[in-house]
Amino acid sequence: MGQDLRSYLDTVKRRKSDEFQVVSRAIDPAYEITAFVVKLEKERRQRPVVLFESVKGTKFPVLTNLHASRSRLAIALSCAPDAMLQTYLRAMERPVAPRVITRAPVHEVVLRGAEVDLYALPQIVHHQGDAGPYITAAISFAKDPAAETWNCAYNRLMIQSRDTTSIHLTLGKHLWEFQQIAEQRGEALQLGLVIGVHPAIALGALAIGSIDEDERAIMGALLGEPLELVKCQTSDVLVPAHAEMVLECEILPGKRTAEGPFGEFTGYSLGERQREVVKVKAITHRRDAMFQDITVAHLDHMLLSTIPMEANLYRAVRAMVPSVRAVRVPAPFTCYVSIEQRLVGQAKNAIMAVFGADLYMKRVVVVDHDVDVFDDRQVTWALATRCQPDRDIAVVTHARGSDLDPSAKEDGYTAKWGVDATAKPSLAAYTPRHRVPPEVWERLRLEDFLPGS
Repeated sequence: MGQDLRSYLDTVKRRKSDEFQVVSRAIDPAYEITAFVVKLEKERRQRPVVLFESVKGTKFPVLTNLHASRSRLAIALSCAPDAMLQTYLRAMERPVAPRVITRAPVHEVVLRGAEVDLYALPQIVHHQGDAGPYITAAISFAKDPAAETWNCAYNRLMIQSRDTTSIHLTLGKHLWEFQQIAEQRGEALQLGLVIGVHPAIALGALAIGSIDEDERAIMGALLGEPLELVKCQTSDVLVPAHAEMVLECEILPGKRTAEGPFGEFTGYSLGERQREVVKVKAITHRRDAMFQDITVAHLDHMLLSTIPMEANLYRAVRAMVPSVRAVRVPAPFTCYVSIEQRLVGQAKNAIMAVFGADLYMKRVVVVDHDVDVFDDRQVTWALATRCQPDRDIAVVTHARGSDLDPSAKEDGYTAKWGVDATAKPSLAAYTPRHRVPPEVWERLRLEDFLPGS
């Protein structure tokens, strides 16, 4: 499998030519790119990969909406769409260690010092009220300053000057932990911010697990071969060799700057906060690099993050409830779980497993295995007919959650609630569901009654 974005795009063009759209007319990166993608989905029901060849104010073409289709992401993992969960789980269970090489396409152009100019990049402003242009598709690659542990993550970056950005570090997450260690030592945290990668790399970066799990090895397993890494020009940080672009950076100790407002995945525009400061020491890129953008809070953003989250939560619940059938993340901070409950209390164990596995999870609904968690109507039906609020809702107070939750009084300090919407005392002993006799269901053919339909 090719490890670069271009080989993946070639596959999409070959297998799903109608899902790759080139726009030649000049477009303004302030609002118009986001507006184009959202209008295309709402008015035409289309979610193609879009390449804007002419973006005002920059020489770089912009690629966006890459991840807005489950079937396209399945192509990246060389599997069927309904096999993505198991494919991702196998990658987490059988990681493939990366391989370091010395020469790489991402080093075809190297800009250092005074040549660094973030204003030469597309100045994309996504939503009304955003404080300025943001880089949304950068994956951070960083090493624990005190150990041989690596972390990869998506972090939003607000361009502040020619060579500085702010960075949003989620409180309590692994990169935040690395930054805390470095800052306590009075050191800058070295990192590479990688833009424009194969979707298997993007999906691997979003793996959620123990801090000592190496997302780079999960990327390799998803690719089916070791991820090729190359050392940065200005540090020992290792980054994907076949990326379109890398910003070689350091997070400055003790420095903070105003960041935001910014319209986030929650659908809300959160206000100004004080965030860490990133100094860009070098920019390296392919000679004809594309600049990737993620359309924040829309399917390009949401679908990419959902698949790794579901795999991690499935793994966590399976450790507590082996008879778990399915896990779905249908909305921000929300998880639906289907289990075949063999013992009283397993539904509550599943709720606790979800809360323990993902900092962001705030609401969990557990249903029986006869309920399809990918059908909102069935989940609502189970809530209405198998749940008593005074008996089946568990509330956890004073817990850590997402600092992007606008309902929390303090950043990330929240309450959480789980709902046991399983049948009591068991599905087998519960009031039976009505149904058409199975033999009638099997023998009746609609075409016999509606010829020509």
